[in-house]
Amino acid sequence: MSTENNWNQLRNNIKSCGLCEGLNSEELGTDNAPGYGSINSTVVFIGQSLCGKPCIEAQRPFTGGSGKLLDQAFEEANVSKKDIYITNVVKCHPPNNRKSEEKEISNCTPYLKQELNWISPEHIICLGKDAWGYFNKSIASPCRKEIKMNGKITTIHFVYHPSFIKRKPKKEQESYIDSIAEVIKLSNV
Repeated sequence: MSTENNWNQLRNNIKSCGLCEGLNSEELGTDNAPGYGSINSTVVFIGQSLCGKPCIEAQRPFTGGSGKLLDQAFEEANVSKKDIYITNVVKCHPPNNRKSEEKEISNCTPYLKQELNWISPEHIICLGKDAWGYFNKSIASPCRKEIKMNGKITTIHFVYHPSFIKRKPKKEQESYIDSIAEVIKLSNV
């Protein structure tokens, strides 16, 4: 099976998933979306879960709201959003914007694992606690660590979720954008 066929099959599996009761339902507003961007990217962004109506309608993580801070970092790093790969630990939008449940994270883990194995990025930027928890069950760990993935070293970076940073003063937002842009530049996208 070709790479494109593999990705299409993964997207279809995500879109048709019914493992979590009450999720992936258009009627309930808990629809899902697969990751988005370049499968050849050297950097992958991982968020918590699909965030509401703009992301569901666009079928892309980090559209609007929190995504605007990431868009600014992409612009500062002089890369296009389509050249980066962006995904979530949980592919659906949990009802009432609640935190993802362990079972939901567990059910989506094979999808995320497959995305990361196929892309095999040099850098992974975890946006928030759920994304960092995928790699590290103890949030008290350092802000960066290295793992071996497909025979090469991948650096994992933890940063706050952009929705948290959006509530901070402008200076902190600018620092956040700068730090993400620096990692993107390191990855030679």
